[in-house]
Amino acid sequence: MSKKKYKLSEIADYLGGKIFGDSSIVVSELNTLKEAKEGSISFIYNRKFLKELDSSSASAVLISPDLKEKCEKNCIVVDDPHLSYARLTKLFAEDVREKHIDDSSKDFTTSKDIQMGKNVYIGQNVKIGKGVVIGPGCFIGNNVEIGEESYLYPNVTIYSSTILGKKNIIHANSVLGSDGLGFSKNNDSWEKIEHLGNLILADDVEIGAACTIDRGSLGNTVLNSGVKLDNQVHIAHNCNIGKNTIIGAKTAIAGSTKVGEDCLIGGGCGIVDNIEIEKNVRINPMTYVAQSIKKSGIYSGGSVVLEHSKWLKHITIQKKQFDD
Repeated sequence: MSKKKYKLSEIADYLGGKIFGDSSIVVSELNTLKEAKEGSISFIYNRKFLKELDSSSASAVLISPDLKEKCEKNCIVVDDPHLSYARLTKLFAEDVREKHIDDSSKDFTTSKDIQMGKNVYIGQNVKIGKGVVIGPGCFIGNNVEIGEESYLYPNVTIYSSTILGKKNIIHANSVLGSDGLGFSKNNDSWEKIEHLGNLILADDVEIGAACTIDRGSLGNTVLNSGVKLDNQVHIAHNCNIGKNTIIGAKTAIAGSTKVGEDCLIGGGCGIVDNIEIEKNVRINPMTYVAQSIKKSGIYSGGSVVLEHSKWLKHITIQKKQFDD
């Protein structure tokens, strides 16, 4: 997170919003309503988050005119809180675009017993534990931490501030800590949401070849200890993957989804954003998960190809059975 601080009046001027409350308060971070604390500014763009607004510790919020009457906190009223949030990420972004020099930095902390292949780039303020192996062609951004006895196969890319625990194995061509799909509609174009969070991998995590795991937009993306990914798996921003969960090849999990411990997710699954999957769940290959799974067990959802109209009827029947 950025170390920048702004008065609420400065933020209102930047966004073109109107302040209700104390314009002199200082905020030092942008965060979600759930994770905000004193000194945080957050945002609300949908009535379904009003309960989170009431319980939030945020010092101020961005809010739309139609929700303003529901807010007892310091607030900035703007026409589009989500778009304003996207713009505000740029104020708090710190070194979002790293400037890379031709040669690796000499400013990193490491043990003497690491092994490093040719053409490895290492950024500023990197910490590398003992027994680490870094294959040829790897890129390690600024402020990255790599735990003891971890193994990076060739051409792994690790974006800035990513944290790897001990005994991680990262296979070739995987990308850790890149931005997720974060944009807000701005008339006929899209406003980029700068990702201010990190990616954290706990101990004994293994990432297959050509996987992509995004950093958090606000807060962190987390893979807990013992998680194993097959090749070409995608984990989006702010997901939390439970301890000892295994995920098969070409599965994609959308943003802010939480997967419980000891789950087994087959290959080729699609899992939507902002849902929760209970621990000890098995999801068979090619299953589309469109809502939370609240009970441990085995789930299947793949179907043979059908004309679209017949497929819709088939899915409607399946959903009724699922709800029952």
